[in-house]
Amino acid sequence: MLNLLIGVGLLIPVAIINLLIPVPMVSKVCFFFVKVLYRWCVLVDSFWMKRVVGIELEVVGEAESHPSPVVICNHQSWFDIPLIQEVVASRGPIVKFLVKEELVWVPIIGWICLSLNFPRLKRGKKSGDRKSDFSIIEKTSKSHGNDGALLVFPEGTRFTNTKRLDQKSPYKNLLKPRAGGLNVIKNNMDPNTPLVDITIDYGDSRPNIWKCLHGNPAKIKITVAHFKLAELSSTEDWLNNRWYEKDKILTDAK
Repeated sequence: MLNLLIGVGLLIPVAIINLLIPVPMVSKVCFFFVKVLYRWCVLVDSFWMKRVVGIELEVVGEAESHPSPVVICNHQSWFDIPLIQEVVASRGPIVKFLVKEELVWVPIIGWICLSLNFPRLKRGKKSGDRKSDFSIIEKTSKSHGNDGALLVFPEGTRFTNTKRLDQKSPYKNLLKPRAGGLNVIKNNMDPNTPLVDITIDYGDSRPNIWKCLHGNPAKIKITVAHFKLAELSSTEDWLNNRWYEKDKILTDAK
């Protein structure tokens, strides 16, 4: 939290300068500073996670060093975020999130989302909310250049066994993935854009961020697979097949 607080304290003035002086050269300098600051915060988080807390990360595969890939991942805990950043951002692009609108009201985390201009979604069940969300994702996809990785959690919410049972999910360790957002991204981005699929396995532990900050579990396995958006001829079918593969990885590890 101290790392985030220091980071956002430096980030907000840069965001204000960028907002007040909409000149390309100023924006370029501001974004360069943001990237340096972001990477520094990721390095501090990763050092604390691995060297101080003592969590062992087993990473199978490696994220591509592309400037603007799409990243998908199963979602179980807030701790997923520093893990994804360690895999993607420590040696590659910064990670941008599709976040719930309500998240901007969360102290520190919300300020960072605002300062980095993360796309904010309603995530409601009404058709108007879904329409608005797809419009925001479409706009984000069309403007997505060499400015970072775009992270999507297709499950839409963190996994719990109660949610899995309520959904009647066919997977043992995952919720049903939603194809809508990823389909909009596929239809509005370069088909050669890399798609990085990350599977996080916390072992037998049902993770929450406070347990993870105490080093429980002591070992976390992360599997990275690579695709292209062009491979998603049917986004829903592709995503369901990937989720069966992810579920197999998580089940075999137990």
